[in-house]
Amino acid sequence: MAEINNLCVFCGSSSGNDPRYRKDAEELASLLKDNGTGLVYGGGNKGIMGVLASRCNELGVHVTGVLPKAMNTPSVRSRNNETKLIIAEDMHERKETMYSLSDAFLAMPGGIGTLEELAEIFTWRQLGYHRKNVAVLNSTGYYDSLITFLEKCVASGFMAKEVLDELIVITDVKDTLSMLSREPKGLPSKL
Repeated sequence: MAEINNLCVFCGSSSGNDPRYRKDAEELASLLKDNGTGLVYGGGNKGIMGVLASRCNELGVHVTGVLPKAMNTPSVRSRNNETKLIIAEDMHERKETMYSLSDAFLAMPGGIGTLEELAEIFTWRQLGYHRKNVAVLNSTGYYDSLITFLEKCVASGFMAKEVLDELIVITDVKDTLSMLSREPKGLPSKL
């Protein structure tokens, strides 16, 4: 079993239009509290990202926010939800810092930024840069189209099935930490 002291969560800086997104963020905060797991996130206070960080802060979860210098503004940080805030030079340093501080990764619903973070950390897993688990929270079916696309990548010969099998798909928030704690498998070499 992989130990998860800090979970990195990628999610929207917008709220989306389904109340379940907020509910899932609040539920995840409670799960982190109950398991003594810290949160690592992008450092903003808006949208699902803000709901998650704020609720974690209220519950006493250790929250590490990593924000690029250009986004350290009052509109992005209207309140302090972090136990620790790290100001990174740019987006690349931000992601590298978030990745190095975390034991596993979860993508909740979000936009292009969330997708980019998920794609990068999953690519790094495929390339062997880390052996940490990567998951999507798909309680609302939000990631169904992405999963279908990745299945097409496998069927078309652009991705090994073993790689796709390592993307953990979570349909209920309560299962997040148990599913992310599974032992990661070795993947076929890309070299």
